[in-house]
Amino acid sequence: MAVYTVHVPRSSGGEAPPPEKVVFLRDGFSVPAFVFGPFWLAWRKAWLAAAAWTLLLAAIAGAGVALGLPRAAISIVEFAASLVLGFEGSQLVSWTLARRGFVESAVTVADDLDEAEEVFFNSWRPGAAGVAAAPRAAGSGVAATSPGSHVVGGLFEEPRS
Repeated sequence: MAVYTVHVPRSSGGEAPPPEKVVFLRDGFSVPAFVFGPFWLAWRKAWLAAAAWTLLLAAIAGAGVALGLPRAAISIVEFAASLVLGFEGSQLVSWTLARRGFVESAVTVADDLDEAEEVFFNSWRPGAAGVAAAPRAAGSGVAATSPGSHVVGGLFEEPRS
């Protein structure tokens, strides 16, 4: 079972945003983020994060060369940075979505993306602010969050609002 965070764009006038604008992010380790790094971030349209990650990798390589470190040591540090991106890449994409006006609306537990979408949309009741998820019975796979609540998730637990 995978955990998906559901990000809904803010809407004006209390209207529900179109379902195709709702974004589902899978929480957990991402092999493509680990392997492809900044290219994965750019593919997810996290341009600022992709540029910052590229600069970080260049700074690691430049600092290693300037300090006269062996290539193996530089590779180990860049491998560690790639591991961090693999675990926390979805958090960077979530941050990018928040900058674009999306709000984390719910957390869904499902086997795959299709099931996560089905579970979420079967329980979704857009509120007056355009962002809400109706809580369901225990074990339904959807946890609603309100704009004032804090969701904790990811490798380095940090409250998000």
